[in-house]
Amino acid sequence: MQVLLVEDDASYVALLAAEFEGSAIALHHADSLALGRRKLHERGFDAIILDLGLPDSSGVETVERMHDAAGGIPIVVLTSSGDEELSGLSMQHGAQDHLLKSDADANVLIRSLRHACERASFRRSLREGETRFRALVENSYDAITLLNERGRVIYDSRSVVRVMGYTPEERLGQSVTKSLHADDIPQIAERFAYCLDHPDEALRVEYRFLHKDGSWRWGEAVGVNRLADPAVHAVVVNHRDVTDRKVVETALRASEEQLRQAHKMEAVGRLAGGVAHDFNNVLTAIYGYTDLLLNQFPEGDRRRSDVQEIRRAAERAAGLTRQLLAFSRKQIMQPRVVDLNEIIGSIRTLLERLIGDEIGLEIESDPGLVRVTADAGQIEQVLMNLAANARDAMPDGGRLRIVMRNEQVMAMTIERAGLVSGTYAVVEVTDTGTGMPPHIRDHIFEPFYTTKELGKGTGLGLATVYGIVKQTGGGIFVESEEGQGTTFIVCLPQASDEGPTSSL
Repeated sequence: MQVLLVEDDASYVALLAAEFEGSAIALHHADSLALGRRKLHERGFDAIILDLGLPDSSGVETVERMHDAAGGIPIVVLTSSGDEELSGLSMQHGAQDHLLKSDADANVLIRSLRHACERASFRRSLREGETRFRALVENSYDAITLLNERGRVIYDSRSVVRVMGYTPEERLGQSVTKSLHADDIPQIAERFAYCLDHPDEALRVEYRFLHKDGSWRWGEAVGVNRLADPAVHAVVVNHRDVTDRKVVETALRASEEQLRQAHKMEAVGRLAGGVAHDFNNVLTAIYGYTDLLLNQFPEGDRRRSDVQEIRRAAERAAGLTRQLLAFSRKQIMQPRVVDLNEIIGSIRTLLERLIGDEIGLEIESDPGLVRVTADAGQIEQVLMNLAANARDAMPDGGRLRIVMRNEQVMAMTIERAGLVSGTYAVVEVTDTGTGMPPHIRDHIFEPFYTTKELGKGTGLGLATVYGIVKQTGGGIFVESEEGQGTTFIVCLPQASDEGPTSSL
Protein backbone atom coordinates (compact mmCIF):
# COMPACT_ATOMS: atom_id res chain seq x y z
CA MET A 1 0.00 0.00 0.00
CA GLN A 2 1.47 3.35 -1.08
CA VAL A 3 0.86 5.88 1.73
CA LEU A 4 1.68 9.61 1.76
CA LEU A 5 2.55 10.92 5.24
CA VAL A 6 2.13 14.72 5.52
CA GLU A 7 3.89 15.54 8.80
CA ASP A 8 6.41 18.25 9.81
CA ASP A 9 7.71 16.46 12.97
CA ALA A 10 10.82 14.67 11.71
CA SER A 11 11.22 12.51 14.85
CA TYR A 12 7.61 11.27 14.55
CA VAL A 13 8.18 10.55 10.86
CA ALA A 14 11.22 8.46 11.75
CA LEU A 15 9.21 6.63 14.43
CA LEU A 16 6.46 5.71 11.99
CA ALA A 17 8.97 4.67 9.34
CA ALA A 18 10.56 2.32 11.84
CA GLU A 19 7.20 0.86 12.88
CA PHE A 20 6.20 0.25 9.26
CA GLU A 21 9.50 -1.46 8.49
CA GLY A 22 8.76 -4.87 6.97
CA SER A 23 5.02 -4.21 6.65
CA ALA A 24 2.91 -3.84 3.50
CA ILE A 25 3.06 -0.05 3.95
CA ALA A 26 5.39 1.94 1.66
CA LEU A 27 5.68 5.36 3.34
CA HIS A 28 6.33 8.58 1.39
CA HIS A 29 6.94 11.80 3.34
CA ALA A 30 6.01 15.46 2.80
CA ASP A 31 6.68 18.07 5.54
CA SER A 32 4.10 20.64 4.35
CA LEU A 33 0.65 20.73 2.83
CA ALA A 34 1.97 22.35 -0.35
CA LEU A 35 4.58 19.61 -0.83
CA GLY A 36 2.01 16.92 -0.08
CA ARG A 37 -0.37 18.31 -2.69
CA ARG A 38 2.45 18.38 -5.26
CA LYS A 39 3.40 14.78 -4.53
CA LEU A 40 -0.19 13.72 -5.14
CA HIS A 41 0.29 14.79 -8.77
CA GLU A 42 3.66 13.00 -9.13
CA ARG A 43 2.45 9.47 -8.35
CA GLY A 44 -0.57 7.50 -7.24
CA PHE A 45 -1.22 6.83 -3.55
CA ASP A 46 -3.60 4.45 -1.84
CA ALA A 47 -4.04 6.55 1.32
CA ILE A 48 -2.92 9.74 3.08
CA ILE A 49 -1.91 10.23 6.73
CA LEU A 50 -2.40 13.90 7.52
CA ASP A 51 -1.25 16.00 10.46
CA LEU A 52 -3.47 19.04 11.16
CA GLY A 53 -0.65 21.22 12.51
CA LEU A 54 1.55 21.99 9.51
CA PRO A 55 3.73 25.03 8.83
CA ASP A 56 1.49 26.21 5.96
CA SER A 57 -1.91 25.03 7.23
CA SER A 58 -3.70 23.97 10.38
CA GLY A 59 -7.03 22.69 11.65
CA VAL A 60 -10.03 21.72 9.54
CA GLU A 61 -8.82 23.89 6.66
CA THR A 62 -5.96 21.42 6.20
CA VAL A 63 -8.43 18.55 5.70
CA GLU A 64 -10.49 20.59 3.26
CA ARG A 65 -7.49 21.57 1.13
CA MET A 66 -6.02 18.07 1.07
CA HIS A 67 -9.41 16.51 0.33
CA ASP A 68 -9.81 18.82 -2.70
CA ALA A 69 -6.45 17.65 -4.06
CA ALA A 70 -6.80 13.97 -3.10
CA GLY A 71 -9.48 13.16 -5.67
CA GLY A 72 -11.05 10.36 -3.67
CA ILE A 73 -7.89 9.03 -1.96
CA PRO A 74 -8.87 8.22 1.67
CA ILE A 75 -7.43 10.51 4.37
CA VAL A 76 -6.64 9.45 7.94
CA VAL A 77 -6.11 12.42 10.27
CA LEU A 78 -3.38 11.91 12.89
CA THR A 79 -2.97 14.64 15.54
CA SER A 80 -1.83 15.10 19.11
CA SER A 81 -5.05 16.93 20.03
CA GLY A 82 -7.95 15.04 21.62
CA ASP A 83 -10.48 17.71 20.65
CA GLU A 84 -13.70 15.76 19.84
CA GLU A 85 -15.21 18.71 18.00
CA LEU A 86 -12.17 18.88 15.76
CA SER A 87 -12.46 15.15 15.16
CA GLY A 88 -16.06 15.47 14.07
CA LEU A 89 -15.33 18.42 11.79
CA SER A 90 -12.47 16.51 10.19
CA MET A 91 -14.79 13.61 9.37
CA GLN A 92 -17.39 16.00 7.97
CA HIS A 93 -14.83 17.58 5.65
CA GLY A 94 -13.55 14.39 4.04
CA ALA A 95 -11.41 12.43 6.53
CA GLN A 96 -12.11 8.72 6.83
CA ASP A 97 -10.70 8.47 10.38
CA HIS A 98 -9.25 10.66 13.17
CA LEU A 99 -6.54 9.18 15.42
CA LEU A 100 -4.43 10.49 18.31
CA LYS A 101 -0.68 10.10 17.86
CA SER A 102 -0.41 8.75 21.39
CA ASP A 103 -2.83 5.89 20.58
CA ALA A 104 -1.78 5.11 17.05
CA ASP A 105 0.88 2.40 16.86
CA ALA A 106 1.68 0.57 13.65
CA ASN A 107 -1.13 -2.00 14.05
CA VAL A 108 -3.77 0.66 14.73
CA LEU A 109 -2.61 2.73 11.78
CA ILE A 110 -2.50 -0.25 9.40
CA ARG A 111 -5.98 -1.31 10.47
CA SER A 112 -7.30 2.27 10.09
CA LEU A 113 -5.68 2.67 6.66
CA ARG A 114 -7.09 -0.65 5.46
CA HIS A 115 -10.62 0.25 6.60
CA ALA A 116 -10.29 3.71 5.09
CA CYS A 117 -9.27 2.21 1.75
CA GLU A 118 -12.15 -0.28 1.87
CA ARG A 119 -14.66 2.45 2.65
CA ALA A 120 -13.23 4.67 -0.08
CA SER A 121 -13.37 1.79 -2.56
CA PHE A 122 -16.99 1.10 -1.62
CA ARG A 123 -17.94 4.76 -2.00
CA ARG A 124 -16.10 4.92 -5.30
CA SER A 125 -17.99 1.86 -6.59
CA LEU A 126 -21.22 3.36 -5.35
CA ARG A 127 -20.53 6.62 -7.18
CA GLU A 128 -19.52 4.80 -10.35
CA GLY A 129 -22.66 2.65 -10.18
CA GLU A 130 -24.79 5.72 -9.62
CA THR A 131 -23.10 7.46 -12.54
CA ARG A 132 -23.70 4.48 -14.82
CA PHE A 133 -27.30 4.19 -13.66
CA ARG A 134 -27.92 7.90 -14.17
CA ALA A 135 -26.34 7.77 -17.63
CA LEU A 136 -28.51 4.75 -18.49
CA VAL A 137 -31.68 6.43 -17.21
CA GLU A 138 -31.05 9.85 -18.69
CA ASN A 139 -30.14 8.48 -22.13
CA SER A 140 -32.79 5.79 -22.28
CA TYR A 141 -35.24 5.84 -25.21
CA ASP A 142 -38.03 5.39 -22.68
CA ALA A 143 -38.88 8.08 -20.19
CA ILE A 144 -38.59 6.83 -16.60
CA THR A 145 -40.92 8.31 -14.01
CA LEU A 146 -41.13 7.64 -10.28
CA LEU A 147 -44.51 8.06 -8.60
CA ASN A 148 -45.39 8.17 -4.93
CA GLU A 149 -48.27 6.17 -3.46
CA ARG A 150 -50.69 8.99 -4.39
CA GLY A 151 -49.71 8.84 -8.07
CA ARG A 152 -47.74 12.08 -8.10
CA VAL A 153 -44.46 12.55 -9.95
CA ILE A 154 -41.40 12.61 -7.69
CA TYR A 155 -38.83 12.07 -10.46
CA ASP A 156 -38.63 12.20 -14.27
CA SER A 157 -35.69 11.29 -16.46
CA ARG A 158 -34.64 13.82 -19.09
CA SER A 159 -36.16 11.57 -21.78
CA VAL A 160 -39.59 12.82 -20.69
CA VAL A 161 -38.88 15.97 -22.73
CA ARG A 162 -38.69 13.90 -25.92
CA VAL A 163 -41.74 11.80 -25.01
CA MET A 164 -44.11 14.43 -23.59
CA GLY A 165 -42.51 17.79 -24.35
CA TYR A 166 -42.43 18.81 -20.68
CA THR A 167 -39.26 19.14 -18.59
CA PRO A 168 -38.89 17.12 -15.37
CA GLU A 169 -39.15 20.37 -13.42
CA GLU A 170 -42.55 21.16 -15.02
CA ARG A 171 -43.99 17.76 -14.10
CA LEU A 172 -42.60 17.47 -10.57
CA GLY A 173 -45.42 17.00 -8.05
CA GLN A 174 -48.13 16.65 -10.73
CA SER A 175 -50.67 13.84 -10.76
CA VAL A 176 -49.97 11.12 -13.32
CA THR A 177 -53.48 11.68 -14.74
CA LYS A 178 -52.95 15.40 -15.48
CA SER A 179 -52.07 14.95 -19.18
CA LEU A 180 -54.23 11.88 -19.85
CA HIS A 181 -57.30 11.75 -22.06
CA ALA A 182 -60.46 11.91 -19.94
CA ASP A 183 -61.71 8.59 -21.35
CA ASP A 184 -58.51 6.81 -20.27
CA ILE A 185 -58.30 8.14 -16.70
CA PRO A 186 -60.64 5.50 -15.14
CA GLN A 187 -58.55 2.70 -16.66
CA ILE A 188 -55.28 4.22 -15.44
CA ALA A 189 -56.69 4.79 -11.94
CA GLU A 190 -57.84 1.18 -11.79
CA ARG A 191 -54.47 -0.15 -12.95
CA PHE A 192 -52.58 2.08 -10.51
CA ALA A 193 -54.70 0.80 -7.62
CA TYR A 194 -53.98 -2.76 -8.75
CA CYS A 195 -50.27 -1.92 -8.92
CA LEU A 196 -50.30 -0.66 -5.31
CA ASP A 197 -51.87 -3.93 -4.17
CA HIS A 198 -49.48 -6.15 -6.16
CA PRO A 199 -45.83 -5.15 -5.47
CA ASP A 200 -43.18 -6.29 -7.95
CA GLU A 201 -45.75 -7.26 -10.60
CA ALA A 202 -45.14 -5.53 -13.95
CA LEU A 203 -48.28 -3.98 -15.46
CA ARG A 204 -48.58 -2.77 -19.05
CA VAL A 205 -51.11 -0.17 -20.21
CA GLU A 206 -51.83 1.93 -23.31
CA TYR A 207 -53.39 5.39 -23.11
CA ARG A 208 -53.71 8.75 -24.84
CA PHE A 209 -51.89 11.79 -23.53
CA LEU A 210 -51.67 15.47 -24.38
CA HIS A 211 -48.23 16.50 -25.62
CA LYS A 212 -46.96 19.95 -24.71
CA ASP A 213 -47.35 20.96 -28.37
CA GLY A 214 -51.13 20.44 -28.02
CA SER A 215 -51.37 17.19 -29.98
CA TRP A 216 -52.91 13.98 -28.65
CA ARG A 217 -50.51 11.06 -28.71
CA TRP A 218 -50.62 7.37 -27.86
CA GLY A 219 -48.44 6.19 -24.98
CA GLU A 220 -47.40 2.80 -23.64
CA ALA A 221 -46.22 2.30 -20.06
CA VAL A 222 -44.96 -0.52 -17.85
CA GLY A 223 -45.22 0.12 -14.12
CA VAL A 224 -43.81 -1.79 -11.13
CA ASN A 225 -44.53 -1.10 -7.46
CA ARG A 226 -41.16 -0.66 -5.65
CA LEU A 227 -42.55 1.32 -2.72
CA ALA A 228 -41.32 -1.34 -0.26
CA ASP A 229 -37.74 -1.07 -1.55
CA PRO A 230 -35.95 1.50 0.67
CA ALA A 231 -33.55 2.37 -2.13
CA VAL A 232 -36.42 3.24 -4.51
CA HIS A 233 -39.59 3.83 -2.47
CA ALA A 234 -41.67 4.61 -5.57
CA VAL A 235 -43.76 3.14 -8.35
CA VAL A 236 -41.33 2.90 -11.29
CA VAL A 237 -42.91 3.64 -14.69
CA ASN A 238 -41.19 3.21 -18.05
CA HIS A 239 -43.21 4.98 -20.75
CA ARG A 240 -42.82 5.89 -24.40
CA ASP A 241 -44.66 7.51 -27.32
CA VAL A 242 -46.10 4.78 -29.59
CA THR A 243 -48.20 7.04 -31.83
CA ASP A 244 -46.39 6.00 -35.01
CA ARG A 245 -46.88 2.33 -34.18
CA LYS A 246 -50.60 2.85 -33.49
CA VAL A 247 -51.03 4.68 -36.80
CA VAL A 248 -49.35 1.80 -38.66
CA GLU A 249 -51.45 -0.78 -36.79
CA THR A 250 -54.66 1.12 -37.58
CA ALA A 251 -53.69 1.44 -41.23
CA LEU A 252 -52.86 -2.27 -41.36
CA ARG A 253 -56.21 -3.23 -39.86
CA ALA A 254 -58.00 -0.95 -42.32
CA SER A 255 -56.03 -2.46 -45.22
CA GLU A 256 -56.86 -5.99 -44.07
CA GLU A 257 -60.53 -5.06 -43.79
CA GLN A 258 -60.47 -3.53 -47.28
CA LEU A 259 -58.85 -6.70 -48.62
CA ARG A 260 -61.42 -8.93 -46.93
CA GLN A 261 -64.23 -6.74 -48.29
CA ALA A 262 -62.75 -6.87 -51.80
CA HIS A 263 -62.47 -10.66 -51.68
CA LYS A 264 -66.04 -10.94 -50.41
CA MET A 265 -67.40 -8.66 -53.12
CA GLU A 266 -65.43 -10.59 -55.74
CA ALA A 267 -66.95 -13.87 -54.54
CA VAL A 268 -70.45 -12.38 -54.44
CA GLY A 269 -69.91 -10.98 -57.93
CA ARG A 270 -68.98 -14.39 -59.32
CA LEU A 271 -72.04 -15.90 -57.68
CA ALA A 272 -74.31 -13.12 -59.00
CA GLY A 273 -72.93 -13.50 -62.52
CA GLY A 274 -73.50 -17.24 -62.47
CA VAL A 275 -77.04 -16.86 -61.14
CA ALA A 276 -77.83 -14.17 -63.76
CA HIS A 277 -76.67 -16.38 -66.63
CA ASP A 278 -78.62 -19.38 -65.36
CA PHE A 279 -81.67 -17.19 -64.81
CA ASN A 280 -81.36 -15.80 -68.32
CA ASN A 281 -81.51 -19.35 -69.70
CA VAL A 282 -84.77 -19.90 -67.80
CA LEU A 283 -86.11 -16.56 -69.06
CA THR A 284 -85.25 -17.52 -72.64
CA ALA A 285 -87.53 -20.54 -72.31
CA ILE A 286 -90.28 -18.39 -70.76
CA TYR A 287 -90.00 -15.86 -73.62
CA GLY A 288 -90.18 -18.66 -76.20
CA TYR A 289 -93.24 -20.38 -74.78
CA THR A 290 -95.12 -17.10 -74.14
CA ASP A 291 -94.49 -16.07 -77.75
CA LEU A 292 -95.85 -19.43 -78.92
CA LEU A 293 -98.93 -18.99 -76.75
CA LEU A 294 -99.47 -15.45 -78.00
CA ASN A 295 -99.46 -16.74 -81.58
CA GLN A 296 -102.15 -19.28 -80.64
CA PHE A 297 -104.58 -16.72 -79.17
CA PRO A 298 -106.30 -14.23 -81.48
CA GLU A 299 -106.68 -10.56 -80.65
CA GLY A 300 -109.44 -10.04 -78.11
CA ASP A 301 -108.99 -13.47 -76.53
CA ARG A 302 -109.08 -13.00 -72.75
CA ARG A 303 -106.29 -15.50 -72.30
CA ARG A 304 -103.95 -13.44 -74.49
CA SER A 305 -103.74 -10.64 -71.85
CA ASP A 306 -102.79 -13.22 -69.21
CA VAL A 307 -99.91 -14.46 -71.34
CA GLN A 308 -98.81 -10.88 -71.96
CA GLU A 309 -98.65 -10.32 -68.18
CA ILE A 310 -96.42 -13.39 -67.95
CA ARG A 311 -94.11 -11.87 -70.59
CA ARG A 312 -94.00 -8.48 -68.83
CA ALA A 313 -93.05 -10.24 -65.58
CA ALA A 314 -90.24 -12.01 -67.46
CA GLU A 315 -89.06 -8.64 -68.80
CA ARG A 316 -88.93 -7.26 -65.25
CA ALA A 317 -86.93 -10.31 -64.21
CA ALA A 318 -84.59 -9.70 -67.15
CA GLY A 319 -84.02 -6.17 -65.81
CA LEU A 320 -82.90 -7.66 -62.51
CA THR A 321 -80.47 -10.00 -64.28
CA ARG A 322 -78.99 -7.03 -66.14
CA GLN A 323 -78.35 -5.35 -62.81
CA LEU A 324 -76.75 -8.52 -61.46
CA LEU A 325 -74.55 -8.69 -64.54
CA ALA A 326 -73.55 -5.07 -64.02
CA PHE A 327 -72.55 -5.86 -60.45
CA SER A 328 -70.56 -8.92 -61.53
CA ARG A 329 -68.87 -6.78 -64.23
CA LYS A 330 -70.09 -9.02 -67.06
CA GLN A 331 -72.42 -6.53 -68.68
CA ILE A 332 -71.58 -5.63 -72.28
CA MET A 333 -70.05 -2.14 -72.39
CA GLN A 334 -69.60 0.41 -75.17
CA PRO A 335 -66.66 2.37 -73.76
CA ARG A 336 -65.58 5.69 -75.23
CA VAL A 337 -63.44 8.57 -74.03
CA VAL A 338 -65.90 10.83 -72.24
CA ASP A 339 -65.92 14.07 -70.29
CA LEU A 340 -67.76 13.66 -66.98
CA ASN A 341 -68.59 17.38 -66.96
CA GLU A 342 -70.62 16.88 -70.12
CA ILE A 343 -72.33 13.71 -68.87
CA ILE A 344 -73.48 15.34 -65.65
CA GLY A 345 -74.49 18.50 -67.47
CA SER A 346 -76.63 16.52 -69.91
CA ILE A 347 -78.63 14.79 -67.14
CA ARG A 348 -78.95 17.73 -64.75
CA THR A 349 -82.63 18.20 -65.58
CA LEU A 350 -83.28 14.49 -65.03
CA LEU A 351 -81.48 14.64 -61.68
CA GLU A 352 -83.57 17.63 -60.57
CA ARG A 353 -86.78 15.82 -61.46
CA LEU A 354 -85.58 12.64 -59.75
CA ILE A 355 -84.75 14.24 -56.39
CA GLY A 356 -87.76 16.59 -56.31
CA ASP A 357 -88.29 20.24 -55.39
CA GLU A 358 -87.53 19.82 -51.66
CA ILE A 359 -83.93 18.89 -52.33
CA GLY A 360 -81.50 21.49 -53.62
CA LEU A 361 -79.00 20.38 -56.27
CA GLU A 362 -75.50 21.86 -56.50
CA ILE A 363 -73.07 20.79 -59.23
CA GLU A 364 -69.47 21.98 -59.16
CA SER A 365 -67.72 21.21 -62.43
CA ASP A 366 -63.98 21.23 -63.05
CA PRO A 367 -62.89 22.60 -66.47
CA GLY A 368 -59.58 20.80 -66.06
CA LEU A 369 -61.16 17.44 -65.28
CA VAL A 370 -59.34 14.60 -67.02
CA ARG A 371 -61.35 12.49 -69.47
CA VAL A 372 -62.08 8.84 -68.79
CA THR A 373 -62.84 5.75 -70.85
CA ALA A 374 -66.33 4.57 -69.96
CA ASP A 375 -69.79 3.68 -71.22
CA ALA A 376 -71.63 7.01 -71.04
CA GLY A 377 -74.99 5.32 -70.50
CA GLN A 378 -73.63 3.32 -67.58
CA ILE A 379 -72.06 6.42 -66.01
CA GLU A 380 -75.47 8.11 -66.26
CA GLN A 381 -76.94 5.07 -64.51
CA VAL A 382 -74.37 5.39 -61.73
CA LEU A 383 -75.22 9.06 -61.15
CA MET A 384 -78.97 8.46 -61.26
CA ASN A 385 -78.70 5.59 -58.78
CA LEU A 386 -76.57 7.65 -56.38
CA ALA A 387 -79.00 10.58 -56.66
CA ALA A 388 -81.97 8.30 -55.98
CA ASN A 389 -80.16 6.84 -52.98
CA ALA A 390 -79.47 10.36 -51.67
CA ARG A 391 -83.12 11.34 -52.20
CA ASP A 392 -84.31 8.40 -50.12
CA ALA A 393 -81.89 9.43 -47.34
CA MET A 394 -83.46 12.93 -47.21
CA PRO A 395 -87.24 12.36 -46.77
CA ASP A 396 -87.66 15.85 -45.28
CA GLY A 397 -85.58 17.60 -47.94
CA GLY A 398 -81.97 18.72 -47.91
CA ARG A 399 -79.10 19.40 -50.28
CA LEU A 400 -77.42 17.17 -52.87
CA ARG A 401 -73.98 18.33 -53.94
CA ILE A 402 -71.99 16.86 -56.83
CA VAL A 403 -68.33 17.93 -57.04
CA MET A 404 -65.85 16.93 -59.73
CA ARG A 405 -62.09 17.13 -59.41
CA ASN A 406 -58.84 15.39 -60.31
CA GLU A 407 -56.94 13.30 -57.80
CA GLN A 408 -53.47 11.75 -57.89
CA VAL A 409 -53.58 8.27 -56.38
CA MET A 410 -50.58 6.34 -55.11
CA ALA A 411 -50.86 2.57 -55.06
CA MET A 412 -51.42 0.86 -51.70
CA THR A 413 -52.93 3.92 -50.01
CA ILE A 414 -55.56 3.06 -47.41
CA GLU A 415 -57.97 5.79 -48.52
CA ARG A 416 -58.05 4.47 -52.10
CA ALA A 417 -57.52 0.75 -51.56
CA GLY A 418 -57.61 -1.31 -54.74
CA LEU A 419 -56.60 1.50 -57.11
CA VAL A 420 -53.36 1.57 -59.06
CA SER A 421 -51.21 4.68 -59.17
CA GLY A 422 -52.32 7.38 -61.58
CA THR A 423 -54.60 10.34 -62.19
CA TYR A 424 -58.31 9.84 -61.56
CA ALA A 425 -61.41 11.88 -62.33
CA VAL A 426 -63.33 12.00 -59.07
CA VAL A 427 -67.05 12.58 -58.64
CA GLU A 428 -68.17 13.22 -55.07
CA VAL A 429 -71.90 12.88 -54.42
CA THR A 430 -72.78 14.28 -50.98
CA ASP A 431 -76.15 14.45 -49.28
CA THR A 432 -77.29 15.97 -45.99
CA GLY A 433 -79.41 12.96 -45.10
CA THR A 434 -79.63 10.50 -42.26
CA GLY A 435 -76.23 8.92 -42.79
CA MET A 436 -75.35 5.32 -41.99
CA PRO A 437 -73.93 3.47 -38.98
CA PRO A 438 -70.92 1.20 -39.63
CA HIS A 439 -72.91 -2.06 -39.60
CA ILE A 440 -74.96 -0.81 -42.58
CA ARG A 441 -72.13 1.04 -44.35
CA ASP A 442 -70.08 -2.20 -44.57
CA HIS A 443 -72.78 -4.01 -46.59
CA ILE A 444 -74.36 -1.39 -48.87
CA PHE A 445 -72.70 -2.64 -52.09
CA GLU A 446 -73.85 -6.23 -51.61
CA PRO A 447 -76.64 -7.45 -53.94
CA PHE A 448 -80.13 -7.58 -52.40
CA TYR A 449 -78.96 -5.81 -49.23
CA THR A 450 -81.46 -3.06 -48.42
CA THR A 451 -82.76 -1.21 -45.39
CA LYS A 452 -85.95 -0.16 -47.17
CA GLU A 453 -89.37 -1.59 -46.47
CA LEU A 454 -90.55 -4.67 -48.34
CA GLY A 455 -91.50 -3.72 -51.88
CA LYS A 456 -89.67 -0.36 -51.74
CA GLY A 457 -86.40 -1.56 -53.28
CA THR A 458 -84.55 -4.59 -54.67
CA GLY A 459 -81.21 -3.92 -53.03
CA LEU A 460 -79.49 -3.89 -56.42
CA GLY A 461 -79.05 -0.12 -56.99
CA LEU A 462 -75.71 0.35 -55.23
CA ALA A 463 -74.58 -3.15 -56.23
CA THR A 464 -75.07 -2.09 -59.85
CA VAL A 465 -73.14 1.14 -59.26
CA TYR A 466 -70.30 -0.87 -57.68
CA GLY A 467 -70.12 -3.26 -60.64
CA ILE A 468 -70.17 -0.51 -63.29
CA VAL A 469 -67.41 1.49 -61.56
CA LYS A 470 -65.26 -1.61 -61.07
CA GLN A 471 -65.76 -2.69 -64.68
CA THR A 472 -64.58 0.76 -65.77
CA GLY A 473 -61.34 0.20 -63.82
CA GLY A 474 -62.14 2.59 -60.99
CA GLY A 475 -63.28 2.41 -57.41
CA ILE A 476 -66.13 3.67 -55.29
CA PHE A 477 -65.78 4.64 -51.62
CA VAL A 478 -68.25 5.84 -49.03
CA GLU A 479 -67.89 8.18 -46.06
CA SER A 480 -70.85 8.36 -43.72
CA GLU A 481 -71.78 8.78 -40.09
CA GLU A 482 -75.20 8.37 -38.59
CA GLY A 483 -76.98 11.73 -38.63
CA GLN A 484 -74.12 13.40 -40.56
CA GLY A 485 -75.02 12.66 -44.17
CA THR A 486 -73.21 10.52 -46.73
CA THR A 487 -70.58 11.05 -49.42
CA PHE A 488 -70.00 8.59 -52.26
CA ILE A 489 -66.63 9.05 -53.97
CA VAL A 490 -66.39 7.64 -57.50
CA CYS A 491 -62.85 7.44 -58.92
CA LEU A 492 -62.41 6.71 -62.64
CA PRO A 493 -58.93 6.40 -64.21
CA GLN A 494 -57.73 8.93 -66.76
CA ALA A 495 -58.20 7.79 -70.36
CA SER A 496 -55.26 7.00 -72.61
CA ASP A 497 -54.81 9.07 -75.77
CA GLU A 498 -56.34 6.35 -77.98
CA GLY A 499 -59.99 5.89 -78.68
CA PRO A 500 -62.81 8.03 -80.05
CA THR A 501 -64.44 10.73 -77.99
CA SER A 502 -68.11 10.36 -77.18
CA SER A 503 -70.45 13.04 -78.49
CA LEU A 504 -73.26 13.46 -75.99
